Amino acid sequence: MNEQQFLYQHPPLMKWKAVGQQFDQYAIFFITNTDGTIVHMSDSFMKQLLRRYGNVQQFVDRAYEVLAELHTNGAWRGEAIVECRHAYMHVYAFHSHLIWTGCFLYDHDDSDILTGVLSYESFLHLLRERMNKREPFALLSLNLDRFKFINDLIGYEYGNELLKQVAERLRRYENGIVARQARDQFFLAFYTIDRNEIRDMIRDVIQIFSTPFQLTDQELTITPSIGVSVFPDDATDWTTLLSFADLALEIAKENGGNTYCFYTNELKKTNEEKLYIQHSIRKALKQNEFTLHYQPIVDIQTGDIVAVEALLRWFHPKRGWISPATFIPIAEETNLIQPIGDWVLRNVCEQSKKWKEKGLPHVQIGVNVSIKQFLQADLVKHIEHVLRTYDLDPFCLKLEITESMAMHHIDYVLAQLQSLKHLGLQLAVDDFGTGYSSLNYLKKLPVDIIKIDRSFVQDMVKHSYDLSIVRAVIQVAHSLQMKVVAEGVETEEQLAILKREGCDRAQGYYFSKPLAAEQFEQLVQQKKGRSH
Repeated sequence: MNEQQFLYQHPPLMKWKAVGQQFDQYAIFFITNTDGTIVHMSDSFMKQLLRRYGNVQQFVDRAYEVLAELHTNGAWRGEAIVECRHAYMHVYAFHSHLIWTGCFLYDHDDSDILTGVLSYESFLHLLRERMNKREPFALLSLNLDRFKFINDLIGYEYGNELLKQVAERLRRYENGIVARQARDQFFLAFYTIDRNEIRDMIRDVIQIFSTPFQLTDQELTITPSIGVSVFPDDATDWTTLLSFADLALEIAKENGGNTYCFYTNELKKTNEEKLYIQHSIRKALKQNEFTLHYQPIVDIQTGDIVAVEALLRWFHPKRGWISPATFIPIAEETNLIQPIGDWVLRNVCEQSKKWKEKGLPHVQIGVNVSIKQFLQADLVKHIEHVLRTYDLDPFCLKLEITESMAMHHIDYVLAQLQSLKHLGLQLAVDDFGTGYSSLNYLKKLPVDIIKIDRSFVQDMVKHSYDLSIVRAVIQVAHSLQMKVVAEGVETEEQLAILKREGCDRAQGYYFSKPLAAEQFEQLVQQKKGRSH
């Protein structure tokens, strides 16, 4: 007998009602013989039960109790837990078999209110039971790439609709159970620890996102980042297992999103190193371990020093000099870049004032600004306050932003640049040529200086392609009334080419390495002495 035959012979079952309960799904769970052995179950339900419990015997342990009541009443009714959800069971005898049917009870405590998938608490309860039984599984921590930006752009109402549709697609995937904790934080669990199986399942999950989501009046494509940890291989307690999955998730995000990452011991070591550097940065700010070095920027035609770039240096009390390439990305990840940026700004202004008081020729100081600093709403007012504190002309300060920064949140960036320009600051685009800006955007940016990335300068001697890029940047910048600085100049041959192509300024080891403030003062005095 199949399900359709049974339903045809027992149509009243489709109309079950219960006072005070809400049912959201009717189902035939399984058919057993009189000793409780399962003789029929739909494929989809079998997959669900095996996925969640590894066995289904717990649902038929009461077969003898049911049989006893069936002899008396002809039916047995009661509640059971099915798929981690409460179900109202109704059992009938049919010939020599028992038909186990039921309705799921809709329970807000079990489900996420917005999306209908499991609540985090139910998910946690389910997996902790497996952990107590030492039953293995893979935990997936899933975020939607750039969801906050999309949510802010399209509005929370559309953002919630998107979350509902994401949850519905994940819920349809039969190989894992899914839960949501907050906003775009989803969790999945696969009841396997075979890495190849897990990879195949994750690829299936990522594929779920390949079709655009249809919102009320627009189509939207979004991708996931996924971090994976495995019980019991990676951790035997929930808190650690979750933190490892989240750590792997962060790496997936750093790799550009729309991908996944497994937790490894190497990741743990990397994370421990990041935590150490993060803690050390906080101490460095308090104990004044940071210093600034200044690299001259030279007028190519006259050889005069017309500006300097302030470069942050850190001498760690135990590790010695730590490269900015090591600590700046960690500072950006942990929002420590903002206090560091403020420290740099104040110290640059203080140094500029000292040089002014010593009667040194005026040089403009360039300061690199991170995207997190640049997106601060009060950045302009803060810079204005610091300049006023040190009684400095805004023209003494040049802010340098990267090309890729300029292309993010373009409207906001343009407005911020206009405000900074209005304040009287000089503005530069650093590392030009390594990003993905178009000339259309470049002409909109109210910047004064374009700095050609060192990679093009160093390769232009050997490769005509790089020379063509350098030449084109110089021509375009000049047509837009911008000056050009070539970075990374190390040889006389490179300088000769730049001079021939009409480049305005140059910076690099050919002229000077970055110098401590006192060394820079000596260099300026030497040049001043030779010019007399």
